Amino acid sequence: MSLLVCLRGTDGLVLATDSRGTFGDPRGVTAQNDQIKKLYLANERVGILVAGAGDLGSTIVSGFSALPDIASLGVTELTMALHSYARKQFTEWFELFSIKPAATDSRPARPDLNFIVAGFGLDHEPKIYRMPSSLDFAPMLHNYGFGVDGVAQYALYLLNRLYDPASVMGDLECLAAYIIAETASQDGKVGGAIQMATITPRHAQNLTVEAVRDIVLANEKRSLALKYSFLKKIEDKDELVAAVAPNGAAHPVEQFSVVSDTSSTMSEGLPKDCVKGIQW
Repeated sequence: MSLLVCLRGTDGLVLATDSRGTFGDPRGVTAQNDQIKKLYLANERVGILVAGAGDLGSTIVSGFSALPDIASLGVTELTMALHSYARKQFTEWFELFSIKPAATDSRPARPDLNFIVAGFGLDHEPKIYRMPSSLDFAPMLHNYGFGVDGVAQYALYLLNRLYDPASVMGDLECLAAYIIAETASQDGKVGGAIQMATITPRHAQNLTVEAVRDIVLANEKRSLALKYSFLKKIEDKDELVAAVAPNGAAHPVEQFSVVSDTSSTMSEGLPKDCVKGIQW
């Protein structure tokens, strides 16, 4: 399995994924490989994330990337081109298979293969599309700022609480890494090194292994700060009264942030891009 994450910020897009591939029935014991490539930069303005049957995904993305004129396409045109290419390949390879399992259909089902395609159009507008094989790779536009696929339940919960469309890419790099690491801590089907890339209207780049490692280490300090903020004892009676709103709903006595004050001891050693204001 996988976890794919794409986040839209005010200055660009952040794409991230884990590196784990699992082999065998996920309901039982499975083998795993933590060296699976799932993130591809199609050109200077569009990236592709792959979940599901990873080897099939690599075959399709490799063949698609070799087509002429890919470099000139914006995100919508490239998504439609990948949709046609993936449908054609699956039709040839799995002609006698059903598109998805059905109780009334005795045929074997096609393997699951999902894409997230994200980037900028030729008009410099960002877009995020999801294309699942179970819907014959129909392009689905995500117009709420983020896209996820794979083991998504923890990611959706965290994104609904923490994602802010007003964030910049530096903040979203930290958030994407946090979401993948937290999911990996709860579900063994996600794991391995985090792969990450950033895309702006004119440039796409993969983050180095060292850069991602720094982000993950910084997030460990953030997680500790979040834990300590909930464990803070309220000693003063007046503080306790002030912690309750007039309607009886509790509210924080004190905002605890390790990123808004760069002089904090908890923020020492944080990468520059992780100290821009996002508060967990």
